[in-house]
Amino acid sequence: MSVLLKNKIALFSFIFILLLLVLILLSYMGYSFDKYSFDAQDQDLILSSPSLEHPLGTDQLGRDLLARLIYGARLSILVAVVTALIAFFIGLLVGTIAAMCEGKIDFFITRLIDIVYSLPDLLILSIVGLLFSRSTSGILFAIGLISWMDVARLTRAEILKLKQHEYILSARAIGLTDTRIFFKHLLPNILSVLLVTITFTMPRAIIAESTLSFLGLGLSPPNCSWGTLASDGWQFLNTHTNLILYPSLMIMLTVLSLNIIGDFLTELNQPRKSYI
Repeated sequence: MSVLLKNKIALFSFIFILLLLVLILLSYMGYSFDKYSFDAQDQDLILSSPSLEHPLGTDQLGRDLLARLIYGARLSILVAVVTALIAFFIGLLVGTIAAMCEGKIDFFITRLIDIVYSLPDLLILSIVGLLFSRSTSGILFAIGLISWMDVARLTRAEILKLKQHEYILSARAIGLTDTRIFFKHLLPNILSVLLVTITFTMPRAIIAESTLSFLGLGLSPPNCSWGTLASDGWQFLNTHTNLILYPSLMIMLTVLSLNIIGDFLTELNQPRKSYI
């Protein structure tokens, strides 16, 4: 905690993400920050300027921008968290199989990762997004497909390095199975490194979802994310800048905060990293 207090930028990033999570949690619990629903339309207030009634103004259909921004936070953060979990479990499984089996299996998995890496992310996102008809599950699956390789590579590298340590060789010598060695000795030692990697996966997922939404391949209406709001506001860039400014600002601050937190955790983990 004292280390965090000394790093003001990381501290502010933690506070921002914490406040964002509290805001999302309260909205899930039914607490409303204004009296308007995210999809409630008012034809008399189309593209209105910020006011006491609508603090951030309204969009082209007369919907309250603040309500939509809060609702968009729920979906954007959902994409980030679920994608990070998908990347973690798939990457951990694939990387562990490659490192523990070695030989032809390791070669095949490594080449598979190289092939997936060589494909443009936008191509994979677009194809999968279209196949799943812009559904939430389809978008999560698409972003998950481009996010697990880093975790798999790191898992493989860390396990291969750990397997050369004396305590692992001793565990094998006394007859422990690979499964028990993994859960008792390997996983505890690589978990902190993988969790730091996942911290960097989340902002990439937010950017990927925002890119899809901006290209019109994101969530179908009336659902909205920050990327959807930015896409809708793009056509009014010259006349109503607030429509694209606020969602873009939230994307930037969230991605920046998560990256700063990731850097902080990396620095925190490196000097203490030891394999015992």
